[in-house]
Amino acid sequence: MNFFLNRLRLLPLAFLLLTFFLVPFLLHADGSDPALDAANRAYTNGSYDESAKLFQQIIAARGYSAPLCFDLANAEARAGRMGAAILNYERARYLAPADRDIDHNLQFARKQAGLEPNSYRWWQIALLSINWIVWLGIMAACLLLIFLAVIGAAYAPAISAASKIPLRLLKNIFRAILFAGIPLCLLLGYVELSTVGFNTRIEGVVVAPKEATLRLSPFASADSIGTIPEGELVTVEDRHNDYLRIEARDHHFGWVQENDLEPVIPGSFDARPGN
Repeated sequence: MNFFLNRLRLLPLAFLLLTFFLVPFLLHADGSDPALDAANRAYTNGSYDESAKLFQQIIAARGYSAPLCFDLANAEARAGRMGAAILNYERARYLAPADRDIDHNLQFARKQAGLEPNSYRWWQIALLSINWIVWLGIMAACLLLIFLAVIGAAYAPAISAASKIPLRLLKNIFRAILFAGIPLCLLLGYVELSTVGFNTRIEGVVVAPKEATLRLSPFASADSIGTIPEGELVTVEDRHNDYLRIEARDHHFGWVQENDLEPVIPGSFDARPGN
């Protein structure tokens, strides 16, 4: 009996030893990421150019994500490349529209670049967060409910007799479904169309040092009608050869060289048909 009691007393010590030796090993095996560790270490040591380069390599290998774009943007901002920093903050915000840290750093970077704030409004966050497949499923369910209410209203007496529900109550239920369901379905359809229009915009950020020249037509010899500062977010409307027709925040239109812009969604400029 004493033998077993002595062994039981050793259990807490054995558990502590197991935790001390095994847990660090498990954390290293599951949580260690040499590439991210190197990028973060370079950032902590003040090597912002090297940190940005390492984060770019990670994105090239793994694809875009909000945390990676956010970390890259922080490194670019520290390195003094505000155009590239704002571009990656915009990419991070597109992937995580409700993230307050991303929006805070983006607005701070815009302020440093001398630009006006452009935080998302609540409805923009909602539109970017909508899963259109789920939304269409909700619309389909709403339409089905309306259809069943119409059929039910037509056969209310028979349904009432079969279900023992008072006819008047049954009719009121069907009327309530129609009264609420039709406007709701129209609202859902409007939101879906708005979502498609909002999410299919092609946006870019000016990454040219200092500013990009806005021209009257898509030719190098065309007259300049103004400039767009580095880091500004613009909407791309059309393209012609290596020029893009953009709409600036002040609702002015013009043409800029494609090299002066980087798309918020990589590759989206290629989807814009040329003339």
